[in-house]
Amino acid sequence: MTRKLYYEDTYLKEAKAKIVEIKENALLLDQTIFYPTGGGQPHDMGTINGVRVLDVYKDEDGNIWHVVEDASAFSIGDEVELKLDWERRYKLMRIHTALHLLDHVFNEVLGKGNWQLHGSGMSPEKGRYDLRYPENLNQYKEKIIELFNRYVDEGGEVKIWWEGEKRLTQIRDFEILPCGGTHVKDIREIGHIKKLKRSSIGKGVQRIEIWLED
Repeated sequence: MTRKLYYEDTYLKEAKAKIVEIKENALLLDQTIFYPTGGGQPHDMGTINGVRVLDVYKDEDGNIWHVVEDASAFSIGDEVELKLDWERRYKLMRIHTALHLLDHVFNEVLGKGNWQLHGSGMSPEKGRYDLRYPENLNQYKEKIIELFNRYVDEGGEVKIWWEGEKRLTQIRDFEILPCGGTHVKDIREIGHIKKLKRSSIGKGVQRIEIWLED
């Protein structure tokens, strides 16, 4: 199984690895800093020996495959240099942590148990929460932003630990949530919400999208 360096140090930008297997344009490495698509978080991008990484995915055995632009220059056993597109990854870390904080803010503003998560997703540009709630969430828009930004200003540690195969995440003393994604160390790094948009996506489900300040 691929050693997942992105779990050992989320802020690792470069590393060396050895090629274990090659399958068409996909490389299997003994270890990696590249996060694969999963849990609503898109895969990382960057380069391996200067060759662009186009996709990263995990197979059923827990191995991480790296689809590269051109695999012809690689051979099994090669030691290669991994370089992350750090700007993109850091935006995803901030957005992903922001969604965890937003979960707690919803519990405070709407009342825990009064809303249901329908789905979530993110890109380097924005995060989204789809939720079921009987009232129009626009009436709580300013309160959600104000509380979220206040927590960011106060700061707080993002704690991550394993219980068996389950990886858990907690901000301050807020709710404990299972999560396999990458996060910042302190919620100050998230930055303020600069824009929040509410829309209806049908069947009683509302979508909240957030954009963060740089």
